[in-house]
Amino acid sequence: MKKIFWVLGGVVLILGISSYYMTYSKLSAEKNQALKEKQKIENKMNHMTNSEAADMNQKFFEAFFQYEDADNRERAVRKVATDKAMSYAFPSKSPERHSVTMQGDLLSLESYSKKIDENRELYLNEVKIALAVNAVTTKQELIIQTELKKEKGGWIVDNLQVKGSN
Repeated sequence: MKKIFWVLGGVVLILGISSYYMTYSKLSAEKNQALKEKQKIENKMNHMTNSEAADMNQKFFEAFFQYEDADNRERAVRKVATDKAMSYAFPSKSPERHSVTMQGDLLSLESYSKKIDENRELYLNEVKIALAVNAVTTKQELIIQTELKKEKGGWIVDNLQVKGSN
């Protein structure tokens, strides 16, 4: 009777160890697969944030909000925007020379993109700016949508809309 007890105990122990090993191997393989998937997603996100369209989107906001002289601002924006975007960015024409001193400062920019097709990308941008007019500074947060299009091998801002402000 003792032999049967020891044999059954040994069989149960061997089955338990093999079951543990198979479960551990399966979980380890799933963990490795999940880590590979995570790495692929992170690489894709890094690629998206370093795209030419994203760089042009950032250049637009730097030209539009980061300026020391309001008279040169429009010329800087014109380099990165189409006529259509210019009409949205500057809806009312201002005089050639401003009678007040204006200075803009882009404090932060956070952008989220959606690829429409090979030649168009849409960005939703959270922008924090500081605007100084005659030495009085105000801070503001804006939500601005920009649409970029590929033109002659490069990207350019084609449309923009203010979606909200604080």
